[in-house]
Amino acid sequence: MSQLMTQEEERAEQARLDEAERLDWFEMMQSPAAERIWLQLLQELGAGRLMVTENDMRMRNIADQILNRMAQAVPDIYIRIVCKLQGIQ
Repeated sequence: MSQLMTQEEERAEQARLDEAERLDWFEMMQSPAAERIWLQLLQELGAGRLMVTENDMRMRNIADQILNRMAQAVPDIYIRIVCKLQGIQ
């Protein structure tokens, strides 16, 4: 039973950390400047572009991880950024 409690505690701690990260992303993305900076960084990482080389794939993977965190925290800003990355205004 003790082992089960430890696993439950680990899950609870991970859930707490995930929620804290989501809230940090939410607070950060409330700034229009943050939105502009992340858009530029994501463009530099290759988000929204065709992947040609292995390095392109690595950079795109990083961009996708950033976008996933952003989507979980602030879906409306995520949608706006993805539209801009795709050239949809």
